[in-house]
Amino acid sequence: MDDQGLWVLIREAWTALSPHYESAIECIIDESDLEGRVWGVLLAVLTIEPDLTTPAHLLVRIPYTAAELYLARLNSAAQAGYLEEVDPGKFQLSDKGRTELDRFISDARVAMSAANPLSATDSKRLAGLLDKLVQSCIETDPPPDTWSVRLSYKLMPSIDQSIPYIEQEFSCLSAYRDDAHLAAWQQSGLSATALETLTVIWRGDANSLNSIVKGLEYRGHSLWVYADALAVLRERGYISGDDDAVTITPTGKYFRERVEADTDRYFFAPWSCLTSSEKAELRSLLAKMREGLKSSDPTQ
Repeated sequence: MDDQGLWVLIREAWTALSPHYESAIECIIDESDLEGRVWGVLLAVLTIEPDLTTPAHLLVRIPYTAAELYLARLNSAAQAGYLEEVDPGKFQLSDKGRTELDRFISDARVAMSAANPLSATDSKRLAGLLDKLVQSCIETDPPPDTWSVRLSYKLMPSIDQSIPYIEQEFSCLSAYRDDAHLAAWQQSGLSATALETLTVIWRGDANSLNSIVKGLEYRGHSLWVYADALAVLRERGYISGDDDAVTITPTGKYFRERVEADTDRYFFAPWSCLTSSEKAELRSLLAKMREGLKSSDPTQ
């Protein structure tokens, strides 16, 4: 199995773990009357400490969402008492927010631990192999910058919490994947919305302005933002057709495929830290974890 296959296996094991702790955090989300995405913002605020959090911080990792929507989520959390607005547009956790966020993380990790299908020996070995990989990502010279993976690593629990530790390592690798993807396209000069617009066309998820706006409604941008993105993509020769019938050109396809290839190149470069035998061992342990979690899935 190559590195790409290992990454697929990591994501499958991570996905298999989710049903075992989702109900624990859903209870807390429901009690809070906050949207689930606002809890994601609260976790980001925790990792950004000791700095105050602004929409600009949140745009570093996910620049596709409107700054106004990030600000609305921060304000929503502040109005509910989870954040304090120290200066205009600058937020920190309140005492209530810190307490509830600690409970959110703790309850999720207790549920994860209860679902551990691995022996203590296998858990320790899997954690060690993943940690070697994560450390290699953090220590590899840019590109990419390591903003996202370093913030994610701040949430690492103690290694004796085996499955929570492993789960956070999965999260760190996903964060480094985001770092790699940003490095793969940002030098092109395209805006984040233009890149994402090209991506949904490239994937076949949209072929008109209206379908793009509908598909990306959760990003919080107006129709005009995507109309401008289409104009930029046409100017570069990446798409053709009017707003009612957009198609990707060979030039646009080549550019977007190169972004994907560069993402992989950056992302997998640190994986050379693992030997062939270590990768084989990692594959075996991940498969055992995935199958064990699937067999005890509480939703099945």
